[in-house]
Amino acid sequence: MDAPETTFSQGTPVTVDGDDSPKKGQSVPNNLYHLQAQNDSLLAELHSLRASYHTLEVKYEEAGDDLAKFQMEREEDQKKIDELAKTVEGLLSERDGLRDEMRRAGEREELFERRIDDAMVEKEGLEREIYEGMREREELVRGIDVGAKEKRDLMKKIEAYKTRNMEVEKEKREIVEGFSRTLEIISTIKESMVRIIESLDEEQVENAVREGEKSREPKEWDELLMELSTVSRMAERVEEKLTYWQEKTKKEKEELEDEKREIVEVFSRSLESISTTKESMVRIIDRLDEEKVENEVEESEEMVADSNSHEKSKEVRESNVLSMELNAVLRKAKWVEEKLKDYQEKTKKEKRELENSVVSLTEENRDINTLLRIALVEKEAVEKSLNKLKGNNEQRRVALLQIAERGLQKVGFGFMMGAAPSEQPSADNTSSNASNVDDSSECEEEVVSLASTVEKIMKNLRSEITQLRRSLEESGSDIERLQSLTEKQAQQIAEQAMYIKELEDREIMLTENVEELLMEIKAAEEEVARWREACELEAKAGQSIAEERDKVTAILKQELEKSRAALEISNGKLKLKEELAAAAMAAQAAAERSLQLADSRSSGLRERIEELTRQLEEAESRERNSRRVRLICWPWRTMKVNPASAALNGVQNVRPPEMQALLH
Repeated sequence: MDAPETTFSQGTPVTVDGDDSPKKGQSVPNNLYHLQAQNDSLLAELHSLRASYHTLEVKYEEAGDDLAKFQMEREEDQKKIDELAKTVEGLLSERDGLRDEMRRAGEREELFERRIDDAMVEKEGLEREIYEGMREREELVRGIDVGAKEKRDLMKKIEAYKTRNMEVEKEKREIVEGFSRTLEIISTIKESMVRIIESLDEEQVENAVREGEKSREPKEWDELLMELSTVSRMAERVEEKLTYWQEKTKKEKEELEDEKREIVEVFSRSLESISTTKESMVRIIDRLDEEKVENEVEESEEMVADSNSHEKSKEVRESNVLSMELNAVLRKAKWVEEKLKDYQEKTKKEKRELENSVVSLTEENRDINTLLRIALVEKEAVEKSLNKLKGNNEQRRVALLQIAERGLQKVGFGFMMGAAPSEQPSADNTSSNASNVDDSSECEEEVVSLASTVEKIMKNLRSEITQLRRSLEESGSDIERLQSLTEKQAQQIAEQAMYIKELEDREIMLTENVEELLMEIKAAEEEVARWREACELEAKAGQSIAEERDKVTAILKQELEKSRAALEISNGKLKLKEELAAAAMAAQAAAERSLQLADSRSSGLRERIEELTRQLEEAESRERNSRRVRLICWPWRTMKVNPASAALNGVQNVRPPEMQALLH
């Protein structure tokens, strides 16, 4: 067969000999047109990608320029912030300097004021020294007057208490008389009732009752009942009055007790007030000897009787009162000492008795322990002997009872046995087994009872020993307390004696000081006149100096006002600069935020550009692959359309969403 001929020309179909030649000539140009359309679309996409790539490069360059601008602005802002900080530091230093100047001005003012105050203090010191002597003298006189007034108040309260007691006694007497009268009335009423009952016999009463039932007019019986009811009412009233008077007396007793307590409190307060006025009292007493005190006491009693007494008699009277109070205090202290001595002797006696009892009890306890040990030894010996004599239960019982009786007799407790061994009949040896069992049970019961009694005795002795020990401890603690109290009281007495001596010395010194002060007061009065003249001259000079200082202070005040105004202006400037600094800091923060946003955007754009470059490279690789020379092999069957390749071409024609977004 001849080979088929092939002819290729533009725009003419390929003709092939054979049966299938017309079909092949129609399919090849369609495929070529399809491929050419795909190539055109790919070229258009490449052009669009290149244009988008150029635009992205331009945007990237613009972003770099913006970043450089932001960095420059940031550096400028930092420079401005540094400048503002320097200005703020300068303003702060200026403010500190102004404050130092203000302090110096204040110190100057204080110096001027101190000088003025020192001058005034010196002037007042002279006046105080003049009046101190007078005040000390007046204080001494006032102390004496206060002591006398307090004593008078106490005497008035005591007299009022006495009058109150007299009134209470009178009221009690009246109450007793009223009770006696009421009792007499009750006794008369009882007698009248008895007479009425005696006058009325039983028969008369029965007849009256019968007549009353018949006549239904029991007038006499009603009168008797009325009298009885009145008597009962009177008795109830008397009882009520008695209860009322009893309650009243109780209340009055309670009130009297309360008043007594109040009086005791008043006396305690008066003693405290006496302690405050000790200085004035001791001065008066220390000047006087004991013999003089006795003589002056008698003289004071005579002077009290006189109505028109001199001022000296008042001083003697007050000294007598104070000496009596001090003597009462000393007597109380001695009484307390005697009581404490008695109490100590009693406690010593009780302690000795308790110690003796404890010693005796301990000795008894030792004896009991020794006796118990002996009893145990004897018991062991008897048990050994009883083990040998197992058959004879009666001998065992007798031996145990004898041992227990001996032990209790040694202790001091008698024990009467039910039957002695000599009294046992000879018939016991021939007793039955039942009697042996009964004897053994009785023996055990007796032994148990003996053991229980011994245990009870021991428990009682132990409880007594513990009680005695507790009482010893309590007595020891009481003795220690009493010793501490006695020591404290002795210390207080010694301190009071020392205090009295000190007060005597002080009184002597004060008397001397008073005399010296009187002399000094006279000299001071003479000097006061001189000082007055000098003070008047100094006051005139001081007025002129004060006027000059007032002028200086006015000038300083003006300067202070000016400095305050300057400070206010500087503070305003500082506030403005602080606000500017805050605004600069806020701008710096905003610039930093914008730089961060630009960095994030530039990183996103870089990633986008990388993706686009990758897509361009892929598209260029695809274009190269599509422009590659394709070898067409014979036969023509290879030129048929492959459905798989057509599907792939369709897939390649599908544009990804990112490319579509860039094209649009």
